[in-house]
Amino acid sequence: MNLGFLLPFDNFILLTNLTQTEVKARFERITEPQIGFRLFPERREKPYEGKIIGETFEISRIIRGRNSFLPLIKGRISTNAGQTQIAIRMRPVIAVLLFMTYWLGTVGLMCLGLIASGALQFKGLTVHSDSPATLVPFGMLAFGYGLLMVAYRVESHKSKAFFKQLLEAEEWLE
Repeated sequence: MNLGFLLPFDNFILLTNLTQTEVKARFERITEPQIGFRLFPERREKPYEGKIIGETFEISRIIRGRNSFLPLIKGRISTNAGQTQIAIRMRPVIAVLLFMTYWLGTVGLMCLGLIASGALQFKGLTVHSDSPATLVPFGMLAFGYGLLMVAYRVESHKSKAFFKQLLEAEEWLE
């Protein structure tokens, strides 16, 4: 059973009839060099920023405003059986993954503590069950996970659809 959809990571392969050179040229046409931190972002002409080196690329979508969960997109362009194959991996940036691991881990441990406490002292759980404070960690856990997954998935789906259209490609399903 594949439970990969429960995590903020995407790995997929696109197949196209374009040549490697054409695919690379299309990525170069939509990507501008990455600029460091921008306090007041100016209007950008291209939809992605990053770097393309040889047959690999590391890019992210340029958006107006902020979305810390914007995927970092890494890929490799190669030829396979007469078609060009683009292997793409998407994930949030490391700082976001570390912060969310800390948040969800800490709150998850609180939830486990409440569940264990309730299992060991059922009477104590029923006495305090009318207090909304006992539900706060569960709400924080659900909110944190939901925020991570929704914000990441919205952006990853946009990029995936854009790449399919840009490269006239189909996703290779194993």
